[in-house]
Amino acid sequence: MTTTANTTVPAALPAPVPHHFILTVQTDDGRMVTQDGTVPVVPGIHTRMATYTTLREQVGEHWGLSRFTVLFFSLEPNQL
Repeated sequence: MTTTANTTVPAALPAPVPHHFILTVQTDDGRMVTQDGTVPVVPGIHTRMATYTTLREQVGEHWGLSRFTVLFFSLEPNQL
């Protein structure tokens, strides 16, 4: 945040960085689902935990799952 005289101007947010994720879950009845893709992560704003929680909720909604256990989670910048 930058302060000038009597005005406070918020600093510009950094650009989102695309991250690749893999999330594997297992339901109570033994079904397993793996989903992967990319997600934009804003450094300094999004945390690993918040991103995980969002992705977990999205996978549950996408597959119509209310209860499941996460077996595997990976989140890395989408670059080589």
